[in-house]
Amino acid sequence: MRIPSVRLAARQGQGRLRIPIWLRIGAPTVLLVIVVWFIVVPQFIAAEGALDSLAHVSLPLSATAVTLELASLLVYSALTSSLLGAESPRYFTLLRIDVTALGVNHVLPGGSATSAATRFRLLGKAGVRPADALTAATIETTGSNIVLGVVFATGIALSLREFAENDYYVAAASTVLALLVAAAIAVWALTRHTDRSVLAARWVARRMPIVTEDAAERFVRTMARRVRELLTDPRRMAVVLSLAVANWLLDAAALGVLFVAFGHPLGLGPLLTVYGVGSILALLPITPGGLGIVEGVLVPATVAFGAPRSTALLAVIGWRLLQYWLPIPLSFLAYLSLTLDGAGRRRRSRSSSPPQ
Repeated sequence: MRIPSVRLAARQGQGRLRIPIWLRIGAPTVLLVIVVWFIVVPQFIAAEGALDSLAHVSLPLSATAVTLELASLLVYSALTSSLLGAESPRYFTLLRIDVTALGVNHVLPGGSATSAATRFRLLGKAGVRPADALTAATIETTGSNIVLGVVFATGIALSLREFAENDYYVAAASTVLALLVAAAIAVWALTRHTDRSVLAARWVARRMPIVTEDAAERFVRTMARRVRELLTDPRRMAVVLSLAVANWLLDAAALGVLFVAFGHPLGLGPLLTVYGVGSILALLPITPGGLGIVEGVLVPATVAFGAPRSTALLAVIGWRLLQYWLPIPLSFLAYLSLTLDGAGRRRRSRSSSPPQ
């Protein structure tokens, strides 16, 4: 049985409250302006008063932070290639697709959905079948977020002695632990009880517009097959896990190196804790890439771990310049390169086709 068509669902939903498009676009834009004006701008103004510290910054360490951040991007595309397997396009094509999607995510409010759609479309143009692209992206995003949770939990565990009586840290540790257990249960249910997972997916699909029950079943069965392939291939699983961990740790290392460059190294526990908090907040669809929110939380968090405020401001803002702002111009260049490649292939295809 299929759910009603999109047109019929639209007629049935005419009596429901509809949000005007100007409100859907305007509300996030107003929120972004408020966050930038009241959080981001004050951070940069405060950092301006700490510019004296720039005279003592280590340029080799700053260059190392740039290298680590770029390496994080390279590793993420290697992870994509590993998950796509035989369906994977050339690595350089994947890299440009991932950088393009990252730039979209950093520009649009709630840009995760648009970023995912852009990535999906570009993978399709590169020759990846839609089912493989969707399954690989789902496994990659879910698995990567689980690894981020492990990184955050490790940071909390290493610094828990300092804040054992802090209820916020205990609550955060408990929440992350619960999420990791839930993820493990979900993987177990998907691989060991696939038919029950399919029934659950079809039940959800019946109550959602656009998605059909058959499409939901195909997606769940493809996911289960891909996850089982990973779990039964220890070598490939080790590569995927290593790349997922390296992606986050290289990014965290860039932040840690910048603190060292400004003269105040963070311990491993505090570094992974504040990095985990910032990265989790960046996933929330409130502002593009957590703009303003990440900076507004990381600076006081690192100050709470003993970093001087001027150092915390410069290190966090420097890291966000690399982690948030740098991919935006790179994404424009990557998309331009992909477009030119596509146009070049079409011209070569026309020139090589026999005359009519």
